[in-house]
Amino acid sequence: MVLSDRTIARLLDEERIVIEPYDESLLQPSSVDVRVDRFFRVFHNARYAYIDVKEPQEDLTELVEIDDERPFILHPGEFVLGSTLERIVLPDDLVARLEGKSS
Repeated sequence: MVLSDRTIARLLDEERIVIEPYDESLLQPSSVDVRVDRFFRVFHNARYAYIDVKEPQEDLTELVEIDDERPFILHPGEFVLGSTLERIVLPDDLVARLEGKSS
């Protein structure tokens, strides 16, 4: 079931959903928009033939922090993980889906 904006707003008021920092203008008809923060994990996939989760591979990713002076450009075929400005807490009986949006 997808929650309506009214239900999301009620759950926020009841503090069953916590979003920090929360901006009411980000509430949409059946979702809440989140904003990309300034921290990204850039993957260096060519360094390993495969990812072994049992072995540390510290140089597999690089933490990149951008500032207002430089844009972050994601080229075709590149993969990064980005963090959101918002921290979200959900109860055990709810699940969220995060979808990317590009412009």
